[in-house]
Amino acid sequence: SLAGWEFILQRDCAPSSAMPDSSGPSDDRAAGKRKREQERGDAAEERRKAAKAEQAEDDIDGEDSDEGDSDEAADEDNSSDDSQDDAPRNRIGNVPLEWYKDEDHVGYDLAGEKIIRTLSGGEIDALLESKDNPNAWRTIKDHKNQREIVLTDTDLEVIRRIRKRMTPSAATDTTTMVEFDNPDARIHPLNSAHPPKSRFLPSKWERMRVKKLVALLREGKIRPPPPPEPEVWDLWADDVPKRRKGPPPLPAPKLILPGHAESYNPPSEYLFSAEEKKAWEEQDETDRALSHIPERFDALRRVPAYKEFIVDRFKRCLDLYLVPRALRQRMNVDPESLLPKLPSPKDLRPFPTHVSVSYEGHTGMVRGVAVEASGQWLATVSSDNTLIIWEVASGRPFRSIKFNGPATAVAWSPRCTMLVVAAEDAIFFVDPGIETAARPGEENVSGEVEVSITSMLTLRAAAKPQGDDENADKTEGAKARAVRWRAVEPETPLYTSGCRLTISTDGDVQQVTWHPKGNYCAAVSPKANAPSNQCIIHALHQQKSMRPFSKLKGGQVQSCAFHPTKPHFIVATMRSVRIYDLQKQEHLKQLVSGARWISSVTVHNSGDHVVVGSYDRRLVWFDLDFGSKPYKTLQYHDRAVRCAAFHPGKFPLLACASDDATVSILHTKVFTDLMQSPMIVPVKRLRDHAVHQGLGVLSCAWHPTQPWLFTAGADHRVYLWA
Repeated sequence: SLAGWEFILQRDCAPSSAMPDSSGPSDDRAAGKRKREQERGDAAEERRKAAKAEQAEDDIDGEDSDEGDSDEAADEDNSSDDSQDDAPRNRIGNVPLEWYKDEDHVGYDLAGEKIIRTLSGGEIDALLESKDNPNAWRTIKDHKNQREIVLTDTDLEVIRRIRKRMTPSAATDTTTMVEFDNPDARIHPLNSAHPPKSRFLPSKWERMRVKKLVALLREGKIRPPPPPEPEVWDLWADDVPKRRKGPPPLPAPKLILPGHAESYNPPSEYLFSAEEKKAWEEQDETDRALSHIPERFDALRRVPAYKEFIVDRFKRCLDLYLVPRALRQRMNVDPESLLPKLPSPKDLRPFPTHVSVSYEGHTGMVRGVAVEASGQWLATVSSDNTLIIWEVASGRPFRSIKFNGPATAVAWSPRCTMLVVAAEDAIFFVDPGIETAARPGEENVSGEVEVSITSMLTLRAAAKPQGDDENADKTEGAKARAVRWRAVEPETPLYTSGCRLTISTDGDVQQVTWHPKGNYCAAVSPKANAPSNQCIIHALHQQKSMRPFSKLKGGQVQSCAFHPTKPHFIVATMRSVRIYDLQKQEHLKQLVSGARWISSVTVHNSGDHVVVGSYDRRLVWFDLDFGSKPYKTLQYHDRAVRCAAFHPGKFPLLACASDDATVSILHTKVFTDLMQSPMIVPVKRLRDHAVHQGLGVLSCAWHPTQPWLFTAGADHRVYLWA
């Protein structure tokens, strides 16, 4: 034990006068204890000698000794630590003895009995013991097992040799060494080659480097570092400025734990149906609630490898690396106080709220709707190849025109009862033969209007093609045919229905719109083969067509609109809106929408505000006086926005039609005071349409004088909302 080792070291280091002396006062108890220990040591020595003699006799005679005697001899031949008497009594393991300092025992033996503390006494008892017991200097106290151990001469010799830094056993041969030759493990093979001359000669390159440094020092180009500035302490300062510590490290955001949908055997309500799976595939990746389609497997070993594993890990790394993280203090703010104070919808009436008239007659998707300038007639075109003119008040179909292909767009002239229709890869100017009541302040009678329409829709000599039409169609390309005017052949069903003039188009026309004065009509064909044919302006009075853009940057032309008061033309491409001056033939401004795909564009009556609808569900509001960035970005729908339209009259209303079969009505009041921002308030959501083949409301148009809205949907229905 440590106490015994410390005693031995103290004995070896102490002077001779401190060695124990046998001549001291005797103590009967100590003498009896020493006598018992001596007798026990002598008996053990005799047993060892007897065992060695018996083992020698057994080796000479070749006879096997008894099993019990052999075991006893082997046990006695071992060291004292392996004997049954010297086996550790305390079975508490590595438990510190300090835990038992307040107890009367130090542990438990193999039978579970307490080991009572017997080794007790202070320094005085130890001093008396050292004077009475001649073997006290070689006695070690084992406090864990509560016994005293007397070191033998062999143990003392081992201790002496270890202290002199020698081997414990004198039989160890330290003069010879066994050399093992292992060529495979040889790191530095022996080589008898002489060292090269460069190892003991001065380096030429170092000499040149030192010479260069000396030259720089002489020229003053290399200067010794300046002495440090003396530290000046402000004795009158209040506090020493503390060193500012950096921001604490922010932990990375944790991933969302997997739920039932990520299980290999999810419940039935988490599995997708055919409609849900199709809707999930058509949905944008950023809008999907789940990144995968839940599947069911009967065992975990049948689950295949996740094919998007590397992509997901890469996106996770980008999130951790690129997404900025900041530690923000939570504010105690009422959420309602952050919302703008909007007026009640009841105070913003009138606006459409319910279906007043339903126009039934189409058997296909209704692609376009247009209202006549007086508000008496309504025209709709459908993919069932028909154009139907309805009476607004009664919902009665007045006239129907059948084409050879699907009709895609329709628009009424703002000055007379004349239609322009896009169908059969062509544009038709139609005289519906409608007598309209004279509007207030209009002096012309219906007969004069009829004569003017007839004269306008008569093909002039300057616009007639030279030669045969069939040969001209064969020789001319699509680019030339898109600006060539032709008259509809008499005695044909189209002529009988009212079609008078036609212009071939380069692809389907998605939109037709009129200039406010009724002299020009613009047609948009996003899928035209020639880039210059994507947007063409047709002059009705001159019967000429103009291609204002040979090629536009930013993708295909999606929509266009005329400025209500200025000679400006607004063109919407896939991602931006460009404004051109037709009179000066120059580009004025480009509006950056931030949308992925623009679907429609509409202009406010004042001409200072432009609203753009996009297929990524957003409604972008531009104030032309502010700049090229959006003033507001609104999102009220779950699917693509197909059409957005301002009310053409005095009502501050905006309609937004979407593929989720709903129409949002917004109160959009624009103030004449330039310092006051427009007031945009959503007031109503119209929901009577149904989704058909993934499409909802395809077009909408306002009544020119009333707060009524006409909507056309993919469910073959046309409604008047009042």
